[in-house]
Parts: sequence; structure tokens; C-alpha cells
Amino acid sequence: MKHFISLLGIVGVISAFYACSSDDAPDPISPDNTAVTTSSSQATSSQDPSSAEKAPTSSEKVAPKSSSSKGKKDTVVMATQVTIDTGATEFDLPYSSDGVFCWEEGCEKWASSASGPDIPPDDSISLSSDVPNKPNLDAPPVIEGLVMTDMRDSQKYNLREINGTIWTQNMNISLTGSNCYKGDNNNCKQYGRLYTLSAAQEACPAGWKLPSRANFDAARNLTDFWKYGGRGKDGNEDFMGDMGFYWLDPSEEAQEGDKISDSCNNGSSCAMIFVVDAPGYGDEETKFQYDSQAKGFSVRCVQAK
Repeated sequence: MKHFISLLGIVGVISAFYACSSDDAPDPISPDNTAVTTSSSQATSSQDPSSAEKAPTSSEKVAPKSSSSKGKKDTVVMATQVTIDTGATEFDLPYSSDGVFCWEEGCEKWASSASGPDIPPDDSISLSSDVPNKPNLDAPPVIEGLVMTDMRDSQKYNLREINGTIWTQNMNISLTGSNCYKGDNNNCKQYGRLYTLSAAQEACPAGWKLPSRANFDAARNLTDFWKYGGRGKDGNEDFMGDMGFYWLDPSEEAQEGDKISDSCNNGSSCAMIFVVDAPGYGDEETKFQYDSQAKGFSVRCVQAK
């Protein structure tokens, strides 16, 4: 009898153990704090109907149902997925390294720097070969004795003093509205460039200017002083080696006895030039002439006083 009673006690303990581990025990909260639902009977008994979990929407993701070998009821895990409408079909994900977020690998080396990335010298902007280098027109020249260095393009010019005025050689700075005779750079090296009047007014460096009529009068008979670089007219050049043509200061006006070019009789804008014949050519004369501002003539500069 005692053995039978002991057997009943053991059976009761085992029954109590299985009762404690029954399916009615609530499932634990998932590690990511996501709400977990159980059977509908449990939700009804433990929650108010108004606070029951809503059905998944388009912004929520439903995890796959889980099963248990012990016959536990299926559970559904609700996970909210936050999306941002950028208006683009796709975009790059940020790259993370050393706790720094940026958009390409390796950028963590400079992303935290206040000055940003160092740009290597070969990343500098470059212009195409057909864009000329524009000189700094405000750079003053450097004069050492009777040599002037034009700091706008580093060309050097010999200087000469005539009647108290310092003159340059024929100018050769490249400007819009100027060209070499027949397009040959060797002619530029020997005779300088030919300039329209608008270009001629930029050809002299800071502190220098186009000569006046008085300046030319003082030097007109110095045959060893002039260069006979010819002229440019209607897209053509002529008279190189035979005649020299030089722009005057545009404030100078034509006077009685000056030659008037045929170009000026057609209503063209004109200004004063100085014309000198090479020794042995023509009448070997010098004269002032009123001529078209669009033609190409040489430029010599005098130091402003």
C-alpha cells in the first residue's frame, strides 16, 4: 500500500512539471524589442481589443512563421522598415570605415578634416591648347639700365633715350587684334607684331604709353632707330623691309599737310600714324598720316613722365 501511494506522488510531481511548461506560457520578447504576437485566444484574454496589434502595412515587413518540434503555436514577428523617398530609382550606400561615413572607400582619410581632401597638383584645371594665355596687363615692367623686362610675358626690350624721352623697341606682346607679319613668328622676333588701334592701346606696359606727335618729330630722322615691319590691311600684309608704320597716341589729331588715307574717305574710324621709308626705298620720306583704326601697324612705347 505504501508503495502504491509513493507511486501516485511521483506521478503527481511529473504532471505538475508538464503543466508548468505548457503552450499557454507567453513567448519571450525578441532581442530587438520587436513585439511578438501569440494565438488569438491569448491576445483576447490579455489585451484590450483597441490595443491589439495592427495588420502589416506597406511599410512593415512580415517575418516567416516559425514552427516548434514541441507542437507550439505559430508566431508572427512584426518589423517596421523605414524608407525615404529620394525621387531616385537607386542610390549608393555610404561606406563606413573607422567610424566615419562617406561615399567612397578611402575617404575616411580626409572626411574628418576641416580642410577636406588635398587635391593633387595634376588635378588642376587645364585649358585647351587653342585658348591663348592672357597676360597680366597690370604687371609693371622691370628696368635694369637700358633693358626693360615686360613682366606681363617676360619679354625683354632694349631702351633708347631720345631728347629726354625713353623709347622701347617694337612691341611684341601677343594680344587680341595683333598678329605676326604673314603669320610667321620669325617676323615677330625681328619686327614685333602688327596691332589694330584698340590692341595698340594695350600693348604698352604700366607707366608707358603710345608716343605723341612731338615724340616722333624728335626721332624722325634717326634712320638707325626704326624697324620697317610693314603693315596689315584687309587681312593681308605688305611693305615689310621697306616701310615702317607706327601708331600715335589716339588723342593726336590730323593737322594741315598730313596725308589722309583713302580708307578714311569711306567713313572709317581713323587715327594718326607715323610712316617712315627705309633707306633706299621710295622717297625715303617720313610723314604723319590719318589712317584706319582697323589696319595693323607697329607699336613703340615711350615712358610716361
